[in-house]
Amino acid sequence: MPPIPKPDPLGMPIPAGYLFALKVFGFFLHMAFMQLWLAGLPVAVVLWRFRPHVAERLIAAMPFAMAFGINAGIVPLLFLQTLYPQFFYPATILQAWFWFLIIPLLLIAYTAVYLAAFGRWRVLASLIAALLLTWIGAQFAAAMTLTAQPEGWMGIFRATATGGAVHGFALALDREALLRLGLMAGMAFGTVAAFLAGLAGFGRRDSEFAAQVRPLVPLLYVIGLGLFGLAGSLYAPTVADRLPAALQGAAAFSMPLATLLAGLYGVRPGRGAAGALILAQLGVLLSNAIARQVVQAAEIGQWVDLGQVPVRGEWGSVALFLVTLLLGLGVLAWILRTAWVRVREAP
Repeated sequence: MPPIPKPDPLGMPIPAGYLFALKVFGFFLHMAFMQLWLAGLPVAVVLWRFRPHVAERLIAAMPFAMAFGINAGIVPLLFLQTLYPQFFYPATILQAWFWFLIIPLLLIAYTAVYLAAFGRWRVLASLIAALLLTWIGAQFAAAMTLTAQPEGWMGIFRATATGGAVHGFALALDREALLRLGLMAGMAFGTVAAFLAGLAGFGRRDSEFAAQVRPLVPLLYVIGLGLFGLAGSLYAPTVADRLPAALQGAAAFSMPLATLLAGLYGVRPGRGAAGALILAQLGVLLSNAIARQVVQAAEIGQWVDLGQVPVRGEWGSVALFLVTLLLGLGVLAWILRTAWVRVREAP
């Protein structure tokens, strides 16, 4: 048996380009919500002492961000399994116990988020959730790294197999995975800052909250830009040959542009400045989501040409999926609107 199984002989359900677009869309949605808890929880832990009013607002939003982020994260994961099953499954089997642990750790983190939101051991619960969710992010980064490195599978198998079965304790948390996690963390500080600016600009009028948010927004962006710049400067040379120059530039310079707008918000806060900052941050997320998926496709593309895989043409199933997706997005928009109202009304 070859180290990399051949593609499914039945082929793709629809052309790979459509699946790739849906994967990018799902990853973008996941990033938008996931980053709220990735940076929002550590920020809340610090702000409990210095800006408790802002920390209250952040923690009130965390259960909703968790629910949206987890569900949105299923979308890119499913399309990853559809596009590259012969890469994804061996990679996660080699580090199976870390992959299995994601669910119990996520349940503990989810419980801690709700405890904090309902006023129970807020600092401790926020800290526990932040640590667990950061570790889960590292586990995902490791899984995605090994998915695109099939050349290393056989070495891990030989080192960890007993009786033909691996022990599942390999963890591909290498330099590349850590740098990608650093990029995500840097963007996450910007996402939290844009969220706070949106609350201050479009939420209920609260002069004390707006006054506390005003200096925080540029400060969080400066921290985020520092992390993003450091990780990006080390990561970019390793993927420069797999990423078009225009996309590389958009992904690299979108964060400094958003930081500049955050500085303008600090000087003259208002709805216009907050709206521009939110749009700029969405541009940061979208450009980096596309760049990440393009890099992953190029890495795996060295081993399989999806253009040569036959297409079954299950357009009826796709139509049903798209109708269901639109209905789901409508329900999600209603839930998000309700959550936004509740967060605005938080004391």
